[in-house]
Amino acid sequence: MLTFILLGRLTGLSREQVRDFEERDRKAEEIIRRAGGTLVSLHYTFGQYDFVAIIQAPSQEAMTLILMEIGRFGTLCSETLLALTPEQMYSSTRSLR
Repeated sequence: MLTFILLGRLTGLSREQVRDFEERDRKAEEIIRRAGGTLVSLHYTFGQYDFVAIIQAPSQEAMTLILMEIGRFGTLCSETLLALTPEQMYSSTRSLR
């Protein structure tokens, strides 16, 4: 499984629908599960981003599907990062000279 960090900002529409956050989060988690992924954690934040989610997905293509499906809500703008564990980074850099 690949790990992704999703940094998100809520749109004006989502702020108008603040009472729907819990239901929307459940729907997003179901979309992630249907794509073969797992929502590892979700945190609402104060600052540059309104929330941070850690998602594990089987492939970049699966994560693309997740983002496109969740994006259809029209309630967020996001930036997605592929995260590597230290072991993955060490393994990747062993062949460097």
